[in-house]
Amino acid sequence: MTTIVLTQTGAGSTSFITPDYFISPFNIGLQAIVTGSVSSYKVEYTLDDTQADGYSAASGNWTAVTGFSALSASTWGAFTTPCRGIRLTITTGTGSVALTLCQAGTR
Repeated sequence: MTTIVLTQTGAGSTSFITPDYFISPFNIGLQAIVTGSVSSYKVEYTLDDTQADGYSAASGNWTAVTGFSALSASTWGAFTTPCRGIRLTITTGTGSVALTLCQAGTR
């Protein structure tokens, strides 16, 4: 996975990205930049097979990344749980969040 930026404006979820979950150790740097009025956003992951035929993110099993839930300000951190999908969700607000993801060990 190269460096990817997911951007969401207003309430809702971005499309998901699929990290390389076979890399060991698994490590993704996360940086979320808030612009405007966002009162709550979160970064979510899933262990669902996001590449399966007919997979729908809307009915997927999404869990908030520890430390990246109910946020309203810009932040950064790392995610070390191997997963099959990552997305950004704004719960409330009209502003935008840009989430940059950078996975170690890939180009």
